[in-house]
Amino acid sequence: MDWEERVGRRLTLRDLRILLAAVELGSVSKAAAQLRVSQPAISKTITQIERAVAAQLVKRSSRGIEPTEQGRALLARSRAALGELQAGIEAMRDVAHPKSGELRIAGNQVALSGIVPSVINRLHARYPGVVYNIVPTQTHGDHIRVLEEEKAELVIGRIALPLKADHLRVAELFKEDFLVVAGPNHRWGRRKKISLAELMNEPWAFPSLETVTGQYMVQIFRENGLTLPQVNVAAASLQLHQWLVLESGFLAMFPGSLARSAHGMRVLPVPLKQEPRSIGIMTLKYRTLSPLAQLFYDEAQAASREFQLDAGR
Repeated sequence: MDWEERVGRRLTLRDLRILLAAVELGSVSKAAAQLRVSQPAISKTITQIERAVAAQLVKRSSRGIEPTEQGRALLARSRAALGELQAGIEAMRDVAHPKSGELRIAGNQVALSGIVPSVINRLHARYPGVVYNIVPTQTHGDHIRVLEEEKAELVIGRIALPLKADHLRVAELFKEDFLVVAGPNHRWGRRKKISLAELMNEPWAFPSLETVTGQYMVQIFRENGLTLPQVNVAAASLQLHQWLVLESGFLAMFPGSLARSAHGMRVLPVPLKQEPRSIGIMTLKYRTLSPLAQLFYDEAQAASREFQLDAGR
C-alpha cells in the first residue's frame, strides 16, 4: 500500500474521531447527534476510510454497527493518536504548571490498598496540586481495556507474564507470596510454627472462588496436599476480609505486602508451597506517558524496592 498517497493524504484525525464515535455508540444516528453532523456525513466518512485502508472496518446490522477485527486494530491506534494529541496539549500545560494537573491510574484491590497510596503519599508531599483519578480494576482483561479505551494512562496490579499482546509494555515491580493472617489476639498467634492442615477447621474468609484470586487460593491448598477448608465468607472485598480477621476471629490469606503493613494484622508462621505472583505496572507501547504519568511510573519503581522487602520477608 502506498501509505502517503492512499492514507496519509486522505485520513484525518476528524475522520478517526467520527469512526471512533460511531463504533463506541454503536449507531450512526447517535454519532451524528453527538458530533452534530448529518447521518449521511457519518456514513460517507466511514466508507471513505474503508476505501483508503482497503479493508472493511465495521459490520452493519439491525442492531447498529460494530467493528471488524481489522476495525478493532485500527481503532486501538486511533484512540492512541487522539490521546497523544490531547496529551501534547496537557503536557504544554504541565510545563507551565509542573506541580498541578490530573493523572488517571487504574489498579486492582491489592495495588490500591498497597503500593498506589504509598506512591501517591510520596508525590503529594512534593506536588500537592496533582489530582489522582483512580479507576478500580479486577481482572487482567480489565487492565488492558482501560488502557485501550484511554480511561487510564497506566495500570498497577497483578500481571500475567509473558504478555501475548504486542501493544502493551509491562515493568515488574516486585513478586510476593500469600500469607495466612489472623487478628492480633488470635489463639494460633502464640505458636512458632503451624501447618496449614491444622487450620482446616477454622473459619475462613476467601475471595469469590470463581475469580482469579479465588482460584489461586484453591491452587495453594492443592499444592499443599489439601482440599479447601470450610469457606464461611466468600467476597471480593479486602476491607471485609480485614474486618472479619481483626474483629471476628476469621483467618484469611493476604498478599505479603498487605499482610505485613495492615494495622493490627498478625502473620501466622504457616509455610506454604506456592508460585509467587508478580505485581507490575502496565502501559501502552505506542502512547507517550504524560509528565505526571512518567513521574508516577518512576516513583512506583522506587517504592517497589520497599514492597519487595515487605512481600518477601
